[in-house]
Amino acid sequence: MNSTTRRVLATTGTAMAVAAIFVCALGAPAEAQAERKVSVLISPAGSGPYEAFAVMQTRAKDNHPWLRPVAVETPGFNYNVKYFAENPNLWKDTVIGSGSVLEWAANHGLKPFYPQPLKPAADYRIIGVMAVTGQLFVSTDPKIRKVEDFAGKRVSTGLLTQNEWGMYPRMMLDGLGLTSKLKALNHLGTDPNVEALLDGRADVATLVAFSSDGFKATITPSPFKLLEASKRDWHYISVPAKQVEDYNKKTGAGFHVRNYPAGTLPNQKTEVNTFGNYLLLTAHKDFPEDLAYELTKLWVKMGPVVAQYNAMGKIWTPESLSAAARATPNAVHPGAMRAFKELGLVK
Repeated sequence: MNSTTRRVLATTGTAMAVAAIFVCALGAPAEAQAERKVSVLISPAGSGPYEAFAVMQTRAKDNHPWLRPVAVETPGFNYNVKYFAENPNLWKDTVIGSGSVLEWAANHGLKPFYPQPLKPAADYRIIGVMAVTGQLFVSTDPKIRKVEDFAGKRVSTGLLTQNEWGMYPRMMLDGLGLTSKLKALNHLGTDPNVEALLDGRADVATLVAFSSDGFKATITPSPFKLLEASKRDWHYISVPAKQVEDYNKKTGAGFHVRNYPAGTLPNQKTEVNTFGNYLLLTAHKDFPEDLAYELTKLWVKMGPVVAQYNAMGKIWTPESLSAAARATPNAVHPGAMRAFKELGLVK
């Protein structure tokens, strides 16, 4: 080996050593985080919430480097609350569609829906609010103008397994002492209960409206369309705020008083008062904080994305998703709360 070659090798070795020291000083490039899936137990395929989260699932890769929400079809929110409680193996990687009054009923053992308290429900924590809901009674009978007029009449609702469409109306009818005074109370389903009204098999039917916080946008699902398409004369029946408040005071249920200004809903000529709750995305307290944090941020980011494909995205505003974090902060998962605070949605 001649002297020139020895000088080249020495220079090269020195350069490599310096480069190695430089790399060590900076640290090796961080490895990309592996994808992490979060199952979202939601509602039947074809329902608004399921389709909205299916869009989120499809578009998540474009909006987050590793978090992958997976929409899972279920029979509905009542099922979710019970199934989740009975399967602790899901608590660290799964969230569910739920409701604020539904979780209260499960936690307190409200009969006939929950014969015994569902103890794990006490450990459920809110990720965010899917919708501000309102239960609405409607009739084609011009003589039925207030809930007291239901006595001796036939009332139809959604199924009792449907918390918004069947369970909540039944709760309020029970609380007002009306159930025993009805000629009939039939729990038929979302569309079937309105079809019964239009066919003359019921005098009163039940609807549910889904809104953003402040009612800037409201979704009125297919049963509303059935009424509109019928060209029949129909109207809403208010449940006064005092009756809702008295029910809450008596039971502890926590229904929200809803006030819909005229024109908010289809065929709504005057102000309508009624009751409702928050439609929730819920986790167990054992759900990892980092996942709750990232899922919340992704959800806020993807509201406008989902809105391009599904109506629920229009009510997934940052203010709506964070509504419970402002109203009931102690019920919110710490990871979700951290995200809402960082986004400036909660003080």
